[in-house]
Amino acid sequence: MLIPLIINPAAGRGTGCTLGDAIHEYLRELGISAHPSYSGAPGDITAQVRQAVTTRAHAVIVVGGDGTVHEAVNGWMQAGGGTPLAIIPVGTGNDFMKMLSDDSAWREACRRIARGSTRQVDLGRCNDFYFANSLGVGFDAQVASEANRMQWLRGSLVYGVALAKTLLFNHRTPNVRIQHAAGRLDTSITLIAVNNGRVEGGAFRLAPDAEINDGVFDVVIARGMSRLGILALVPRVLRGTHLDHRAVTMFKTGKLTIESETGLPVHADGEIRYSDAKRLDIEILPARLTVIA
Repeated sequence: MLIPLIINPAAGRGTGCTLGDAIHEYLRELGISAHPSYSGAPGDITAQVRQAVTTRAHAVIVVGGDGTVHEAVNGWMQAGGGTPLAIIPVGTGNDFMKMLSDDSAWREACRRIARGSTRQVDLGRCNDFYFANSLGVGFDAQVASEANRMQWLRGSLVYGVALAKTLLFNHRTPNVRIQHAAGRLDTSITLIAVNNGRVEGGAFRLAPDAEINDGVFDVVIARGMSRLGILALVPRVLRGTHLDHRAVTMFKTGKLTIESETGLPVHADGEIRYSDAKRLDIEILPARLTVIA
């Protein structure tokens, strides 16, 4: 039985297109008969994965980055799940894959697929969509928006330039209300990061202790800060040593609600979901996603 091989040609600034044939051939050498198809527009991967799961494919393989994973898990959940999902990383950050393996090279991912071991990992839900690695509100959503517009850069440099542009032109500290299992917080924020994984943007270790199978989010809040305050905090976020900073709050929870009178920008797995969200209802779905890893 042919396994669907769904390739995002735009992933990694065109890396998906460049490597698509090589990945198909390497899987064939490993004994995996795959039927390749390419996505053509946003939402296409969601539709293809949904179709593959609905027709009870033996497994579904997607090739791309975190945006591809985001679309894939939404299609997977819309179809009811069950079919193992395999990811071959060729994106800019590949943040979710860093939680599944220390080696995120595409050939090693193919070899893991050939071995066929599966595991159950947590998935996040926000309002009417799902996310695999992280959901960000505020500054990091603005950075993700800037990064998505930069087709002329590759790798982690994209996020560095996007951060600088956001710091210069989109500095905001909206007021929010956060309700979670342990209480309520009313504060101005620079960002809120709801983390299933540890890393965002390829290198920013926002939740250095997060696990994708512990049944809770690691929620990191940076209260309203000046531009200089943010700039001083960035090196600590890169090292993952920011959690004891006086402007940072971190807690673990399985459910939270974020509200604001001001519309909030929101990303999920690096994909912009809202530019002016007023309410977010977020919960963890423990061990909901079946991945080959």
